Amino acid sequence: MISGYASLSGTREFISKFDLSYRQAPMFYTSPIAIGTHLGEMNEIDSALYRQGIEYGVRNGLNFIDTAINYRGMRSERDVGYVLKSLVNRGIINRDEVIISTKGGIIPGDVEAKLVPKEYLRQILLKGNVINESDLNIVDTHRHVLTPTYYQFAIDKSKHHLNVKTIDIYYVHNPEISMMTLGSEKFYNQLWTLFSLFEEQVQSGRIKYYGFATWFGLTNEPEEKGYISLEEVVNVAKNVAGNDNHFKFIQFPLNQQMDASITKRNQKVNGEWLPVLRAAKNLGLLSTTSAPFNLGKLIDKTKDIKSILLEVTQHNEILSTMVGMKKIEHIKDNIQTFKRDF
Repeated sequence: MISGYASLSGTREFISKFDLSYRQAPMFYTSPIAIGTHLGEMNEIDSALYRQGIEYGVRNGLNFIDTAINYRGMRSERDVGYVLKSLVNRGIINRDEVIISTKGGIIPGDVEAKLVPKEYLRQILLKGNVINESDLNIVDTHRHVLTPTYYQFAIDKSKHHLNVKTIDIYYVHNPEISMMTLGSEKFYNQLWTLFSLFEEQVQSGRIKYYGFATWFGLTNEPEEKGYISLEEVVNVAKNVAGNDNHFKFIQFPLNQQMDASITKRNQKVNGEWLPVLRAAKNLGLLSTTSAPFNLGKLIDKTKDIKSILLEVTQHNEILSTMVGMKKIEHIKDNIQTFKRDF
């Protein structure tokens, strides 16, 4: 597996090679958009497109790749890992130049093993004593867990898929599902145990930072089911590991149809109600956003992709926007949007 992790010096060196705009965080420099790997079929056709697209994107200035263990039946993580290993082995990039984020918490399937999520749960997770039936938090067809043993298992799986010794950012994926089932008291209590595991994973070099990747959990109203208080989560992290804790990132959707993160004052920080984006900044967190085209719905309404991307990425508090893209022509157009004028 590939040693190392994204560093400030490595990512700065990478960014300096391209005439793209960039964003800076205390731990690294990043392209304003990241390569998202959520959508697509679980087949070799789309995997080939992703592998070609990821390589093209990285070779042309995009140094942030976002994925999840459950995306496309684990194929997305494997596709990212294939490209990363190839680029590093050929000397095209160094590991410290690229940022890799992935996620866990939603019960995945494994298309290579021909296991849909329900069967993966039964045959691998339950029979393998990774989790117990009582650990499952189920809302409709969604199955979620906060159990530390699952995340230890999932982090190891993701590292293997990605061919890396260290994952830069590891997110709890859609934690609002567990919140809806557990309620706030049990949810925050379970976070304490989970964050203790994550801090151990940081100390052992398996991950660098961790956070939450949400859909509606951070943007719901406080009285709605699934609402998560960012201040409460940060307090849990501080109780576990003090001010030097590694809970540093959040992810949430932001687009023309889903703008609550910048308009809705639903997060209370030091007694003041703020939108998620401002609340995160005040709490010392870094924000990444997802779904700039609202899962393709906005593309159907307009062909002005450039304007959509510029509107979503205009906020300086956003570190990078995850953009689902696998076709080289789309990646080329998106990169062109962020070319710097000299």
